Amino acid sequence: MRCTAALRLASGAIAAAALLGAPAARAQAPAARAGDAAALAPEAAPPELAWDPRWPRFRASEYVATGLLAATAFATLAIPPSEGRWTAVNGFDGAARDALRIRSDRQREMARDASDLLLTLMTNQLAADALLVAWWGHGRGSVAWEIALIDIEALALNAAVNGLVAGLTSRERPYRAVCVGPEEEQDRDCRGSKRYRSFFSGHSSTAFTAAGLMCSHHAHLPLYGGGAPDALACVASLGAAAAVATLRVVSDQHFATDALTGAAVGTLTGLGLPWLLHYRGGASTSTRAPRADAVSISFVPGPLGGYLMGRF
Repeated sequence: MRCTAALRLASGAIAAAALLGAPAARAQAPAARAGDAAALAPEAAPPELAWDPRWPRFRASEYVATGLLAATAFATLAIPPSEGRWTAVNGFDGAARDALRIRSDRQREMARDASDLLLTLMTNQLAADALLVAWWGHGRGSVAWEIALIDIEALALNAAVNGLVAGLTSRERPYRAVCVGPEEEQDRDCRGSKRYRSFFSGHSSTAFTAAGLMCSHHAHLPLYGGGAPDALACVASLGAAAAVATLRVVSDQHFATDALTGAAVGTLTGLGLPWLLHYRGGASTSTRAPRADAVSISFVPGPLGGYLMGRF
């Protein structure tokens, strides 16, 4: 009898344990199935390169404006220099020149040529993004066309503004001390109107315009697949633009305020114009194709021009 009672008690305990464990098992089963499904599911496809319908395409008025800006930029080359209009050097520029200028003539020439080469590479990269990446790589000719037109428009605006300001202010270059003797015997930098076009630095403004365009396009279009590669393209272009501006100062082609002003104008042009005329009404890459590991960059206008904001 005691054995029978013990067996009954053991059976009841086993049954109670089974009843208590069943809800937990049922709760764990869906989680296990979900984990198996996640393991078997394919990776999320990269975001597709497409022009957001909310982004205005290049308008007829912009074609006209771009042509006028390009014509203005060429016309500013005819502005006659004024030798005595701006020759004074402020304390900041004088101290920065003494601290940063390369002493060797040969090394200054190398730094000047390096700034030319780096700027050429930056502008060529804009063309490569439009033609090779967007058009040939992604097969999106219409997107490539919009990118290229925005680039030309922003660069034309920067060139026109720089040409007008440089021609009208006629600031003398910092290397003016070496421009002595008959003109035909002077260095090529001393000859012509170039000597009186120091403010503001066209190299610096063009480089930062190109960098701003790179950041604008890669923040809104997954040209390199979205995420970190596109963010790195923006960071690298900004670093290259800073290098161009620095080389213009150390090579004694510009004063520090020339380079800083050019950087500010170029950044505002490269970031502000695409946002104002095209990207303002649409979504960023991260909004259209959210990903857990996405890296996004956006331009936010502010009282002093604007700010770059990112999510890493």
